[in-house]
Amino acid sequence: MSVIPIEVVRGEVNIADRKMTPLSSTEVARVLEKVGAVDLQRVSIKDLAGQAAIVLEQTDGMKRLYDAKTSVLLTPINEIMATQIAVYDYQHSSAKTHVPVAVLSAYLLTEEPGDFRRKLPVWQITLDDPDGTRIYVSPDTGDVLARRNDYWRLYDFFWMLHIMDYETRDDFNNPLIIVASITASLFVISGVILLYFRFGPQVQRMRARKTN
Repeated sequence: MSVIPIEVVRGEVNIADRKMTPLSSTEVARVLEKVGAVDLQRVSIKDLAGQAAIVLEQTDGMKRLYDAKTSVLLTPINEIMATQIAVYDYQHSSAKTHVPVAVLSAYLLTEEPGDFRRKLPVWQITLDDPDGTRIYVSPDTGDVLARRNDYWRLYDFFWMLHIMDYETRDDFNNPLIIVASITASLFVISGVILLYFRFGPQVQRMRARKTN
């Protein structure tokens, strides 16, 4: 687990370096006027697969994304947009320039896939790259929620063994590891006691001889 850098495990080394063109306040105001937004708590701008999107968060927590140019509602994110977000997010660390990666599959998951244990549904985009990358995209916000690859799955297997949680793989205080820890501590304590009774008398005799 300590051999593979955590940035590789998390897929962070394959995140493309992108810069979004900023929007003017006039453009933002035009979208707000066109969509007739009310009860807003927050307005923000985000880069959505290379295009500027305006995020409107209402007082009830609901978020909606609009295209900054056309004012078209983008949420919930569809398959085409989710795929574009995943491809736009990815650039292999060995590539000097960005080359679009092929997509093997795109699924809207409603059941936990094993390597993503968060809120569902979520878009799972599987890329055709050397690391077996899967990118998970939120259908509600368009955010990349997780990046998974073969390194992550290998790391997750050994993490499961390490914390002895063979189901959810995130409970570090499960009964099995507590019992194993207590048992190991008892073995250590008993070993120290046995060492004392095995070598203690010999040490005392050696000290007595030196004194005499």
